Amino acid sequence: MAIAKHKEKLTKLQDNTPPSDGSRINTPKKPVPAVKDVIARALKHIGAYQELNNQEQVQALIDEEMCINCGKCYMTCNDSGYQAITFDPETHLPVVQDSCTGCTLCLSVCPIIDCIQMITRTTPYVPKRGLPQAIMPVC
Repeated sequence: MAIAKHKEKLTKLQDNTPPSDGSRINTPKKPVPAVKDVIARALKHIGAYQELNNQEQVQALIDEEMCINCGKCYMTCNDSGYQAITFDPETHLPVVQDSCTGCTLCLSVCPIIDCIQMITRTTPYVPKRGLPQAIMPVC
Protein backbone atom coordinates (compact mmCIF):
# COMPACT_ATOMS: atom_id res chain seq x y z
CA MET A 1 0.00 0.00 0.00
CA ALA A 2 2.84 2.39 0.84
CA ILE A 3 4.46 1.77 -2.54
CA ALA A 4 1.22 2.60 -4.36
CA LYS A 5 0.90 5.90 -2.46
CA HIS A 6 4.51 6.75 -3.25
CA LYS A 7 4.01 6.04 -6.96
CA GLU A 8 0.84 8.15 -6.96
CA LYS A 9 2.72 11.03 -5.35
CA LEU A 10 5.53 10.74 -7.93
CA THR A 11 3.01 10.76 -10.78
CA LYS A 12 1.43 13.95 -9.42
CA LEU A 13 4.84 15.57 -9.10
CA GLN A 14 5.67 14.71 -12.70
CA ASP A 15 2.37 16.22 -13.85
CA ASN A 16 3.23 19.43 -11.95
CA THR A 17 -0.01 19.19 -10.01
CA PRO A 18 0.26 20.02 -6.32
CA PRO A 19 0.09 16.98 -4.04
CA SER A 20 -3.12 16.55 -2.08
CA ASP A 21 -1.31 16.20 1.25
CA GLY A 22 -0.48 19.93 1.35
CA SER A 23 3.27 19.62 0.71
CA ARG A 24 4.82 21.99 -1.83
CA ILE A 25 6.64 21.15 -5.02
CA ASN A 26 10.18 22.50 -5.23
CA THR A 27 10.14 25.28 -7.78
CA PRO A 28 13.08 27.38 -8.94
CA LYS A 29 13.42 30.82 -7.36
CA LYS A 30 14.09 32.41 -10.73
CA PRO A 31 13.09 31.20 -14.20
CA VAL A 32 15.34 28.63 -15.81
CA PRO A 33 16.96 30.25 -18.88
CA ALA A 34 16.54 28.76 -22.33
CA VAL A 35 19.64 27.45 -24.09
CA LYS A 36 19.46 30.18 -26.73
CA ASP A 37 19.50 32.85 -23.99
CA VAL A 38 22.58 31.34 -22.35
CA ILE A 39 24.37 31.15 -25.71
CA ALA A 40 23.41 34.76 -26.47
CA ARG A 41 24.87 35.92 -23.14
CA ALA A 42 28.10 34.02 -23.81
CA LEU A 43 28.68 35.52 -27.26
CA LYS A 44 29.97 38.81 -25.88
CA HIS A 45 32.69 36.89 -24.00
CA ILE A 46 33.95 34.97 -27.05
CA GLY A 47 36.76 36.42 -29.10
CA ALA A 48 40.31 36.06 -30.33
CA TYR A 49 43.12 35.23 -27.91
CA GLN A 50 44.85 38.54 -28.68
CA GLU A 51 41.79 40.40 -27.36
CA LEU A 52 42.00 38.79 -23.90
CA ASN A 53 42.94 41.00 -20.97
CA ASN A 54 46.06 39.39 -19.56
CA GLN A 55 46.65 42.22 -17.06
CA GLU A 56 43.60 41.54 -14.90
CA GLN A 57 44.30 38.72 -12.47
CA VAL A 58 41.42 36.81 -10.93
CA GLN A 59 40.94 34.12 -8.34
CA ALA A 60 38.07 31.85 -7.36
CA LEU A 61 35.51 32.78 -4.72
CA ILE A 62 33.28 29.95 -3.48
CA ASP A 63 29.84 30.80 -2.10
CA GLU A 64 29.58 28.76 1.11
CA GLU A 65 25.78 29.01 1.14
CA MET A 66 25.43 27.45 -2.32
CA CYS A 67 28.21 24.85 -2.03
CA ILE A 68 26.95 21.26 -1.79
CA ASN A 69 30.38 20.00 -0.71
CA CYS A 70 30.76 17.60 -3.65
CA GLY A 71 34.55 18.06 -3.77
CA LYS A 72 34.78 18.39 -7.56
CA CYS A 73 36.56 21.76 -7.33
CA TYR A 74 39.04 20.32 -4.83
CA MET A 75 39.78 17.22 -6.91
CA THR A 76 40.19 19.18 -10.14
CA CYS A 77 42.46 21.79 -8.58
CA ASN A 78 44.62 19.13 -6.93
CA ASP A 79 44.81 16.86 -9.98
CA SER A 80 45.09 19.36 -12.83
CA GLY A 81 45.52 22.76 -11.22
CA TYR A 82 47.69 24.42 -8.62
CA GLN A 83 46.53 22.71 -5.40
CA ALA A 84 44.96 26.01 -4.30
CA ILE A 85 41.76 24.58 -2.78
CA THR A 86 41.73 22.95 0.63
CA PHE A 87 38.92 21.87 2.94
CA ASP A 88 38.30 23.65 6.23
CA PRO A 89 38.61 20.98 8.95
CA GLU A 90 35.69 22.40 10.96
CA THR A 91 33.13 23.34 8.30
CA HIS A 92 34.24 20.82 5.64
CA LEU A 93 33.81 23.52 2.99
CA PRO A 94 36.36 24.28 0.26
CA VAL A 95 38.67 27.24 0.89
CA VAL A 96 40.63 28.96 -1.90
CA GLN A 97 44.25 29.74 -0.99
CA ASP A 98 46.41 32.62 -2.28
CA SER A 99 48.13 30.20 -4.66
CA CYS A 100 45.02 30.29 -6.91
CA THR A 101 46.04 31.34 -10.43
CA GLY A 102 42.53 31.98 -11.73
CA CYS A 103 42.66 29.10 -14.23
CA THR A 104 38.86 28.53 -13.82
CA LEU A 105 39.14 24.73 -13.68
CA CYS A 106 37.10 24.68 -10.48
CA LEU A 107 34.45 26.91 -12.05
CA SER A 108 34.13 24.62 -15.05
CA VAL A 109 33.50 21.45 -13.00
CA CYS A 110 31.20 22.91 -10.33
CA PRO A 111 27.68 21.45 -10.72
CA ILE A 112 26.06 24.48 -9.02
CA ILE A 113 25.71 27.49 -11.32
CA ASP A 114 27.13 30.71 -9.80
CA CYS A 115 28.53 28.89 -6.75
CA ILE A 116 32.07 29.77 -7.85
CA GLN A 117 32.81 33.22 -9.19
CA MET A 118 36.06 34.63 -10.49
CA ILE A 119 36.84 37.90 -8.74
CA THR A 120 39.67 40.38 -9.24
CA ARG A 121 42.69 39.63 -7.04
CA THR A 122 43.48 42.13 -4.32
CA THR A 123 47.20 41.30 -4.48
CA PRO A 124 49.15 40.40 -7.63
CA TYR A 125 49.79 36.72 -8.25
CA VAL A 126 53.48 35.83 -8.08
CA PRO A 127 54.19 32.33 -9.38
CA LYS A 128 56.24 30.03 -7.18
CA ARG A 129 58.55 28.19 -9.51
CA GLY A 130 60.62 26.10 -7.13
CA LEU A 131 64.01 27.15 -5.84
CA PRO A 132 65.40 30.57 -6.81
CA GLN A 133 68.08 30.51 -9.46
CA ALA A 134 71.64 30.69 -8.18
CA ILE A 135 73.55 33.76 -9.26
CA MET A 136 76.56 32.77 -11.29
CA PRO A 137 79.67 34.90 -10.74
CA VAL A 138 80.98 36.61 -13.85
CA CYS A 139 84.53 35.54 -14.69
